[in-house]
Amino acid sequence: MVTRSDVNPASHNRMQTFRQSGGLVGVVACAIGFLLATTLAGCHGDLGDRLQSGQILDWHGLQGRWAGPVVPTDPTCGSTTQGLMTIGVKNFGFDPFQGTTVIQGEVDKDRILKGTFARQGGEHQNLSITFEGSSSDSATINGTLQSGRCHWMVTLHRG
Repeated sequence: MVTRSDVNPASHNRMQTFRQSGGLVGVVACAIGFLLATTLAGCHGDLGDRLQSGQILDWHGLQGRWAGPVVPTDPTCGSTTQGLMTIGVKNFGFDPFQGTTVIQGEVDKDRILKGTFARQGGEHQNLSITFEGSSSDSATINGTLQSGRCHWMVTLHRG
């Protein structure tokens, strides 16, 4: 058991002053005030709108999933489809026709995307489809697909 004679007089005086000045109530009030001030100051606009919107944020450049229309420039090349692209650190996979054609390619440091899918056709002819695109901002990728005489315009958005 600690007696009054065991307590350092300077410590005892500081503790007594702390108690007289409101002690714990003052510390709690300061902490609440600090938290409230930093919360209000940190929310320029409504931060929750951006974080809870379901919107995909571009934390890692172009990396992520992208989707959008693949539109033929000539009606004899088929109908408009919905393309899906997944981008990694330096490469991508693009399924332009919702099927088995997946174009593998690379992304360079200037946000240029280039890729090719090649296979042998039914009569042993070589068939290929190429994609070239770029992104000038973090919200859209624009590009073109080409296979033989057919061309398609591609516009992808984060999805």
